[in-house]
Amino acid sequence: MRTLSSLIAFFFLSSCNDTANLEAIQDLPENSRLVSVKLLDSLGNLTFYIPNRYDTNFTWTHYTDCGKPCAQEKYRFQPKTLPITKESGFIWHGEPKDSIERFTISHSAAPFPFSDGDTGRIIMEGKHETAQLRADPDNPPIVFDTAESINHRYFFIIVLSKFDTLKSQYSRKVLAMTTIRNNNIKFQYELMTRRNDSLTENFIKNSINLLRTIRISNGI
Repeated sequence: MRTLSSLIAFFFLSSCNDTANLEAIQDLPENSRLVSVKLLDSLGNLTFYIPNRYDTNFTWTHYTDCGKPCAQEKYRFQPKTLPITKESGFIWHGEPKDSIERFTISHSAAPFPFSDGDTGRIIMEGKHETAQLRADPDNPPIVFDTAESINHRYFFIIVLSKFDTLKSQYSRKVLAMTTIRNNNIKFQYELMTRRNDSLTENFIKNSINLLRTIRISNGI
């Protein structure tokens, strides 16, 4: 049975999380719109806000050498004026060296018919992802990571940022993870640019506020 102090703490945290989500809606970047995505394998329906300039979207399967259990289903939004790439172990020729701005959702192509992981599981998966990102020298340094409740579902958020002085290039990534039916779902905003403008300056803040608008329905 919960004590009075634990109940007060629970309602206080819930109130803080609701306030953060409301502030995210109020602090949305200008010219944003609400979109929806139906995930494969009955993982649920997503709604979230993205910038209006992300005027093209597409889906594909990112295959690897070990077959479908290691493959990823991906859903991407981006400006159609930028290079369109679809990562795959069979045909992929590497990322563009510049001019990347996009939002990608990904999850395993193999269904996992189990119940949701708890907060501890999400944090564990997030810490594992953090270690993998740090091990890859191509990734920008990690600025911070944290666990946060977004619309009553816990996410692990990782922020990466770098200015490459040799290339005069800015790299920004904001990655969020949660679980649905024991399947890890990843949401990632990415920017690579040589422009030091308001978009670059506010990219991390705006991406986090956009991520805070994610709602998942019909997933277990």
